[in-house]
Amino acid sequence: MVDKIGARLPGWKGKILSSAGRETLVKTVVSSLPIYHLTVFQAQKWLIKKIDRIGRSFLWRAETPDRTSGGHSLINWPTTCLPKNMGGLGILDMDRFTRALRLRWMWFQWKKKNRAWTNLDVPCDRVDRELFYASTIVTVGDGKMTPFWTPCWINGNMAMARWFSVFRVGEA
Repeated sequence: MVDKIGARLPGWKGKILSSAGRETLVKTVVSSLPIYHLTVFQAQKWLIKKIDRIGRSFLWRAETPDRTSGGHSLINWPTTCLPKNMGGLGILDMDRFTRALRLRWMWFQWKKKNRAWTNLDVPCDRVDRELFYASTIVTVGDGKMTPFWTPCWINGNMAMARWFSVFRVGEA
């Protein structure tokens, strides 16, 4: 995947494009090529850093990553990844984007119960699950789809947060 992204953003292309053209190319290539892979697999930190480095070096220097260093950026990368109305360029923050893609699996598992992949393990870690349960409010129906401890079903709070000492005993 890194090689494919690097092949789409070679330095010679950047030299003939304006900065707006390089920005557009970085947005489309960096967000579209890894999307299917990152939807299913949890990306490792080195992969996200490598993808960001390719995009950063092409955007600011119109070069390949091996010919640039971090000191050439006009704006730091976290600021670059902010939306345009907040002062950034609107380039995706790959770490947050991959987390959002994985959280979609939990949402689909919750909402689309009759799909074939509903009973499969979703590619989410503990932090993903905690974020999902903290950002959703559950209305308990018959109780078949609602886990007891983790979702926010007690006036917007988790049972685990209310009765943590009981939760810890039940966990052991």
